[in-house]
Amino acid sequence: MDYRSHWGRSGMAVSLLSLAVCQVVLAEETATVSDGEQLKFEIKQLKLINERQAQTLREMEQRLYSLESGRQAIQAEPQKQTAQNEVVKSAAPSSSVDNIMQEEHALFSNSFTVELGMNYSHYDRKELVLEGFLALDAIFLGDISVDDISADIYTFDATGRYNVNDRWQIGATVPFVYRNTSFQRNVNGVGAEATVDEADLGDITLTSAYKLFNETASRPDIVWNLSIKAPTGSHPYGTPTVTKSVTNASGTDTVTYPKELPTGSGLWSISNSLSFVKTTDPAILFANVGYTYNLDGSFDDISSTSGDQPGDVRLGDSVFYGLGMAFAMNERMSMSLSVSQRISQKSETRLEGSEWKDIFGSDGNAATFNAGVTYALSDKLSMSTTLGIGLTPDAPDFSLGVKFPYRF
Repeated sequence: MDYRSHWGRSGMAVSLLSLAVCQVVLAEETATVSDGEQLKFEIKQLKLINERQAQTLREMEQRLYSLESGRQAIQAEPQKQTAQNEVVKSAAPSSSVDNIMQEEHALFSNSFTVELGMNYSHYDRKELVLEGFLALDAIFLGDISVDDISADIYTFDATGRYNVNDRWQIGATVPFVYRNTSFQRNVNGVGAEATVDEADLGDITLTSAYKLFNETASRPDIVWNLSIKAPTGSHPYGTPTVTKSVTNASGTDTVTYPKELPTGSGLWSISNSLSFVKTTDPAILFANVGYTYNLDGSFDDISSTSGDQPGDVRLGDSVFYGLGMAFAMNERMSMSLSVSQRISQKSETRLEGSEWKDIFGSDGNAATFNAGVTYALSDKLSMSTTLGIGLTPDAPDFSLGVKFPYRF
């Protein structure tokens, strides 16, 4: 065998083997490099997936939190409204509003109320009286007299009110009356004057107030009021008169006046009325309308002349109304303005065995403008003041009143 050809074949084999080995090594290295890149790629993909999942998880958690917060808010809203309603219901109204309701309507929030009050009224009536006749329709022949009646009336009263429940209230008022009246008459320039005063118990009044309807957005608070006045004061029927004469160089003047003054009407009376209150922030509107019926009464003497003349008396019935508004200035003080009017029919008398006869000038029309201020001295004690100005001759010229209600 030729060693050169053998060597050549052997070298070729070695070369082929080396080439194969190199290819295997290269393949392994290439595989190693490819596996590393693939692993890096997969790791990167997993990281991206994890980041997306984390973001999705955060979004889902945020959405869940929002849904749960919204549900809690919805569930909490009725509770909040209920709590607010409970607070509103449990919170007592301001003292100024209570005072307005007490004076102009009826207050049902307290179990018992005691009220002490005083009222002063002044009357002054001057009348020009012509005693003579006209000559030739132009010249007056006779005496001209000036009659002046001035009266001061002080009324001290104690009132108690008890709330049977939150819709019904009963009460009673016991007055004590002091009257002082001055009578003057001047005909001949002399002038005669007399003064009479009287102090006694007045007519006791029993009252009842029942709430028919509570106030709504379209309807006022409506209360039905019923009062009965008992003739516990001294009556004016059969009161004797006294004549006083004054004489000087100019002549003689005489004045006739009653020996005593009454402190009551002497008859039972029943008043039936409705009162209304509507809140229109910041004002409170109030009104009332009613009718007073006077029962007939019999007396041993109904005439001022000497001797007893028994008979019956029938005072004229009356209708009355009032309307006004009040303002709560702050939590403790309030102010009110109102107008009231009472129109009375003529009274009648009947001597025993005769017919009813009208009493001349006994009908009346008394209208008054009222202004009042109330102030809460404490949570239970208040002070109420009123000023009344007469608008018609039958009303007092002016009146002043003060009350101190204490609520238990």
